[in-house]
Amino acid sequence: MKLYIAFFFLLVGCSSPYQDLHDSLDETLEIIDSLYPEKPSHEKLRQGMLHGLIQGVDAHGAYLNETQIRVLRETVDGGELKLGMVLTKHKEGLQVKKVFEKSASYAAGIKVNDILTEFDGSPLKGIQLNDFLNFIKEKKTYSIALLRNKKKLVKEIVPGHFIAPTAELKWFGNVACLKFGCVSKEAADEIREYLQIIKSNKKLSGLILDLRDCPGGSFEAGIGIASQFLDGHVVVEMQKKDDFSKFCSASFDILNKQPMVVLQNKNTCSAAEIIAAALKAHKRATLIGENTAGGATAKEVVYFPNRKDGLIISIAFLNDPLGKRIGHEGVEPDMRIEEIVASKNKDLYIEKALSIL
Repeated sequence: MKLYIAFFFLLVGCSSPYQDLHDSLDETLEIIDSLYPEKPSHEKLRQGMLHGLIQGVDAHGAYLNETQIRVLRETVDGGELKLGMVLTKHKEGLQVKKVFEKSASYAAGIKVNDILTEFDGSPLKGIQLNDFLNFIKEKKTYSIALLRNKKKLVKEIVPGHFIAPTAELKWFGNVACLKFGCVSKEAADEIREYLQIIKSNKKLSGLILDLRDCPGGSFEAGIGIASQFLDGHVVVEMQKKDDFSKFCSASFDILNKQPMVVLQNKNTCSAAEIIAAALKAHKRATLIGENTAGGATAKEVVYFPNRKDGLIISIAFLNDPLGKRIGHEGVEPDMRIEEIVASKNKDLYIEKALSIL
């Protein structure tokens, strides 16, 4: 118990404002030691303490263990070995929901709806997605056992350095639609290239930015993307502890005021919210859907000395160009759609966007 008390002093200091907090921690550890039927894991106690502390202050902050730190860093940097597919849990293992072109999975012949049951001899039934990532440690040939239409197949795959595209371009007649994934550091350049392709359509009648389920990503890229639709306007305001600043568009409206619709839902987060908020504030686009997640804050990963884990904490609040805090209730839509009609060939969001454009 003395170990935790000492660690806590290092974390918050010995100043009087935290004395009651220190006393409460001491008393809680005494209760655990005296009443809990088993000897608790010191590491689990430490992780739980840190998670509770950061969540008590910052709803968008979190404790991150070593694996989570690595995955976060590699997702932003795009530098780790990847298979190039999107997976979800399945009762038999992991199910493939998407395979990216020019990826290791595409080259190996893996298809959507395949169910991965073994990876290099290790069963995948009941495995967590983060634990699955630990299997991919070097560039070599791995074997994957999978089920396709209930038939067992074995594939060989060599992971590579693959960065998933930020967006995919689809056309609905002369209306372009960019469906966003994670916003990487290179996303602004990628979107600029897409806009040049879209602009080349002489019959273009509008653009849909589909930000539904976009988890966000790079703060700078979010600003860079929004800037491409604004002529020198403010994109976002940043409020730090002792500083206030504004970020303005350094670009011009590439589509020259072509009509735009933004699709968003409760899972639209972070950098995607910056884009939606800026376009709404300047009346550059009509927003359709639900309130966004309200997770748009500038965050920083802080590592503990001599450890591989750490905390992610908000270091600044973000406001839209009109001064409204984005990270409270999220960005409100102009037209609210609470639910999507579940149908294989029908998307209420897209239908509404097309009716506007």
